[in-house]
Amino acid sequence: MNPSPDTPPRGPWLPRPSPGLLRVVAAGVGVALACVTAATGGAPGPLERSLYDQVVSRLLPGVPRSADLVLVEVDDRALMALGERWPLSRATWARAFKALAAQRPAAVAVDVVFDQPGSRDALELGEDVLAALRESGLAEQPAGAALVADLEDRLREQDGDARLAEALGENGAVILGAAALMDEVSMMAPLEDTAAADSVSMPVDRLRLQARGVAGSIAPLRMAAHGSGTLNMLVDADGVIRRYPFAVDVDGRRWPSLALATALKLMPEQSESLLRRASVDQGAPLMRLPSPDWLPRVSLADVLQADPRSVGLDLALRGKTLFVGVTATGLHGQSTLPGQVAVPGVEIHAFALDNLRADRLMRSSGGVALVGLLETVALLWLFGWRCRRVRTLGAVGSTALVLGVLHVALVGWLAADLGWVLPLMPGCLGLGLMLLVDSALRAEELGRQRGALRRLFVRYPQSAPGTSAPPGEGR
Repeated sequence: MNPSPDTPPRGPWLPRPSPGLLRVVAAGVGVALACVTAATGGAPGPLERSLYDQVVSRLLPGVPRSADLVLVEVDDRALMALGERWPLSRATWARAFKALAAQRPAAVAVDVVFDQPGSRDALELGEDVLAALRESGLAEQPAGAALVADLEDRLREQDGDARLAEALGENGAVILGAAALMDEVSMMAPLEDTAAADSVSMPVDRLRLQARGVAGSIAPLRMAAHGSGTLNMLVDADGVIRRYPFAVDVDGRRWPSLALATALKLMPEQSESLLRRASVDQGAPLMRLPSPDWLPRVSLADVLQADPRSVGLDLALRGKTLFVGVTATGLHGQSTLPGQVAVPGVEIHAFALDNLRADRLMRSSGGVALVGLLETVALLWLFGWRCRRVRTLGAVGSTALVLGVLHVALVGWLAADLGWVLPLMPGCLGLGLMLLVDSALRAEELGRQRGALRRLFVRYPQSAPGTSAPPGEGR
């Protein structure tokens, strides 16, 4: 028995979305992800960081071996030869900088912050003894005067901070480390006598790295050195460092990093160009990674123990830019780069300088992020336009495959040749969702056509060829 035409439909009735609307929703997911990537600082986005790490570490050409950058490392052999633990004494640092000054390097960048005065226990005891000798009147006698003079010389030798300041002044090209203070409570005290000479002017409204203050070396050492640069890194949520902050913003004042401060020391005539490059991506562009063993290394033990007239040491250090830092086991910062194990932070500063001066920086925000968003929109619009004009599912799949390959090739070419990092996953995700929607719609349409044909054959059965008509028909 057929239901009456007046029988209401069973269950709730919802309007069926049109195929065009479903395609727009699928494409909107990809566009929305591209918008989120652009709004959060550019590629790589959260879904493509692992892929970016593999590409940048394995496919893109690395930074070639350096010819004028040298790492002077406080390694395990240096600590064993010196018979000291980290941190080294000020007297040892004074000897090291005197030995380096004898090689006449172009600049010495130090991945160390001397934020506390050296130990003065022995100095205070000696000064008390010296004052007692003078008050007693023994200093006026010949033997007492000789004793006072000898004691003064010994105290001067034991004053590590004074000797270190003298060594820094003799070198004249040392850039000390500094630390941007990010937390409200810090183990290091911010500089009270803010050195305006260390700040720079950069053509950017806002920097990625913001801090509440900067902690640096003690005043006598800062005054003796050429300048200072911050040592902070930008670490993503997964613990990988992909961007290098060339400057930090402290209450509207921009403090250069160790790499930028060293570059300004080496190339003062290119300061405007260097500051413009350092402002890319809000002062923290993506980095091109170095090739293995790209940075020549010299142990601090060799610097201190070798003859200053050594030809080998002269060839290794004279006229070079030296980066001094600790690489001993378990002492250097655990900085993880894309696709690599932990490396000392001093190495990151070194190849950041190389990236900056050679303009190998990779851009992903600002205008590049807008280009990536427009490319994603154009890609998904082209696929949607093509879907409405092809009739078979195979043609739709072929179109998605061709557009996906072109998208990947374009993103790879821009990254390798121009250093533009466009988002990859939003376009691929949008293509995949649109392909699934179109496949489902076509499969549903094919099912409806088959059902209609089946009902048609049931209602109007075909007679087999050669069979006679039933009796009584045709009369």
